[in-house]
Amino acid sequence: MNHGPEHQFQITREWQILFALLLAAFVVRCIFFSGGIRGSDAFVYAQYAYDIASGNYNLDSIHGWYGFRYSVLLPTAFSFMIFGVNDVSSCIFPYIFSLLNIVVVFQLGKIIFNMEIAIIASGLLIIYPLNIGNANCVGPDSFIPFLSTLAILCYIMVEENASSNHRKILLLLLSGILIALAYMARVTSIFMFFALAIYQLFHKKYTTFLWMAIGLSIPLIVEALYFYLYTGDPFFEIHRITSLAQVNMVKNDYDFGLLFFPKNMLGFDLSGLATYGFTWWFVVGGLAVLWLQRESKALLIVVCLVIPFYGFEFGFQSLNEGILIGKSANYLALITGPAMIISAYFIYHIFIFIRTKFGAKSIAIFTVSIIILISMHFYGLYRLYINAGNDAAPYIAVAEYLIKKPCSTVYIHHYRWPLFLKYFLRYDSSYTFRDMNKIDEEELNNLSNVFVVFNRRYLEADVIGRPVSQKTVYAKYEKNPPPNWKKVVSFSGAPPYNSVVLYYIAAAK
Repeated sequence: MNHGPEHQFQITREWQILFALLLAAFVVRCIFFSGGIRGSDAFVYAQYAYDIASGNYNLDSIHGWYGFRYSVLLPTAFSFMIFGVNDVSSCIFPYIFSLLNIVVVFQLGKIIFNMEIAIIASGLLIIYPLNIGNANCVGPDSFIPFLSTLAILCYIMVEENASSNHRKILLLLLSGILIALAYMARVTSIFMFFALAIYQLFHKKYTTFLWMAIGLSIPLIVEALYFYLYTGDPFFEIHRITSLAQVNMVKNDYDFGLLFFPKNMLGFDLSGLATYGFTWWFVVGGLAVLWLQRESKALLIVVCLVIPFYGFEFGFQSLNEGILIGKSANYLALITGPAMIISAYFIYHIFIFIRTKFGAKSIAIFTVSIIILISMHFYGLYRLYINAGNDAAPYIAVAEYLIKKPCSTVYIHHYRWPLFLKYFLRYDSSYTFRDMNKIDEEELNNLSNVFVVFNRRYLEADVIGRPVSQKTVYAKYEKNPPPNWKKVVSFSGAPPYNSVVLYYIAAAK
């Protein structure tokens, strides 16, 4: 083994490159800092994390999947316990995992290909809108990319390293454990295990498959034991998230079209273009070049990209009901690592082609192309950043007023509002929230010493933007309230459906 000056120089240079990449990634993520709890799902995770941190977590009250995603909830709860409930504490672990994934992708690219492709792959991850957005918003995709990519790296280190059997076994166990942790952030992460399993079984690596499967089972057995001790049902989570009510909710609130991912990945849908930039065009190009060059050493990384994609595209949420998995742009975070490596491979070979064909002009051509790429990715990211701010603005406007009015009772007309307000009010238990949908018009007119929130978003449309077909009895009160209702907050949001008004109804004299 060579430990001479040249080897030491190489290590020092590599650390310098990694430091520069991490610093750039951190700066970019800080520029687009939007707060760790933004977007509707993040507020649900924040509530469960706070319940865990405050000792109020109750399995019996959980019916959806949000409350079971322990790889999201436990780090967030720990951060709340140490640093309190705020936007910075919410982002600590998503930032750490996002930055660590830069290192993992770098190592993965270096092992599979070379240092140049490793640098390009890490650079692409630095400006990948999906990754930056998830670094600033608590959810499964804040954690899954790091866990899944590190699982791949651990397995590849077994393939590449000729060290002792004990070390190989530990790496295989760790690979399985990491996939299990990703699964505990979102169950569809199991597709990454399927990818590695298919690769191993195809190459008749039965022993490596067995050790990785044992690693996968360790966290899942611990989780099942926890469910058994507290509920008597080791499969408590599976039974809850596959219940008919949950399946019907998914059926109503998600997209199931088979063209969802292709349209979003290739930018034919504007939200997809903002979320991914040109990444998936580069992936398609990279797959084509890999095929043309018959790069056998890249087979594993291709399998880890293709199998999960097919799982998301054609997998079932419920076999009994015949319902496909509901589709979300964020789901592709699972294959972030493979996507970055394959994209970098394409860019690397495009540069070689340009340099061969254009000679001295190649640097200028490539530089202009990179500037266009970065600017387009940043513009898409800017749009996501603005949308997140616009979405949270009405809740912040109401919370800023209510924070000066502790011990208040607040009437809301949508179940999301208490989740939002509780976070921005830092879970102050002196506030009470009531649902206007559970009272009739006479009761509404007799309210006193309470606040009433009207958010145009849920008066005119449902959760995913479909127009409300039947107006509620209280909808007219947004613009024409009774005489004794005093408007104390009037916030004009962007777009207009983010507008909100807050009324105070004084106590009857």
